[in-house]
Amino acid sequence: MCQNIALAEETNELRDNCINCFTTASRANNNQPRITEIADCAELYLTDTRYDRCVLEITSATQFNNGDCVAGYCDFVRCIRRVNSDLLIANCYASASEDNTAELEEDQVTLYKNITSCILAVTRCSRINPITGQPQTNRISITTKDKWGKPITTTLPLYNSLQINRAGDLRIVAFPGNTKIASYFCAYEFNLRESTWLNYTC
Repeated sequence: MCQNIALAEETNELRDNCINCFTTASRANNNQPRITEIADCAELYLTDTRYDRCVLEITSATQFNNGDCVAGYCDFVRCIRRVNSDLLIANCYASASEDNTAELEEDQVTLYKNITSCILAVTRCSRINPITGQPQTNRISITTKDKWGKPITTTLPLYNSLQINRAGDLRIVAFPGNTKIASYFCAYEFNLRESTWLNYTC
């Protein structure tokens, strides 16, 4: 979110100040968010940006009790994620349509596949999840035990799937690389390996 509101000439300073403000406010109440401070940050950094409608969500929330999800706070978080996902879709559309006018049916199909590949690759390979804004990894460690009870740790890649929920929000669902897909007739492959997109390779 903070990265997305910064203009080119002020990217680092504005982004860093925004991050510091929200980070401090998110831990101000015994390591829990203090709604009034988050609302202050939202009004300062998000007003008159693409996140403007999210400001109304947080200013309506006035309290936060030990991890309980106050309606206004959750609405604010969902609003931020919605704007982030819309921005991701728009950026992938712009990137994929750069040399594809999509006038012919086959070009439209290619455009859809490329937009989807872009969304999946960006969300899988980025160090920061572009929708939630949280640090992420594209791998998961799973610990099992061998027949003697000794722990064995296996590191697997994570692969993503797209989902649109009933509210119309884009969600990215991650699956471990050892998840099997249906063994249908003449399948190309029976795993979740995905395509890459431009420099998003992981």
